[in-house]
Amino acid sequence: MKRKVARARKLRLSPNEEAMLLKQEYERRRKLRLQQVREQQKYIALQIRQEVKQRREEQLHRLEEALRAEWEKEQDQKMKALERMYLSSLRAVGEGHRQAREN
Repeated sequence: MKRKVARARKLRLSPNEEAMLLKQEYERRRKLRLQQVREQQKYIALQIRQEVKQRREEQLHRLEEALRAEWEKEQDQKMKALERMYLSSLRAVGEGHRQAREN
């Protein structure tokens, strides 16, 4: 019986079986590598999308600040112009009374 067990342990694969196992291992590794590459691509694409989104938000923020500053400047100029018109109107009212007295 020991001989049968010893012989059973020394069994070798046929060349076709060995080639098939090698091919299966090659295909398994190939699929694993493809999965790894796809995961890397997904991660890189996600990073790129996040960077683009962040840049867009920063540009919008800068544009918002620039437009707000321009709007505030225009409002300040309008306010000053209205104040000048108001003061000139007040002076004109007083001058109208003076001219009426003189005439």
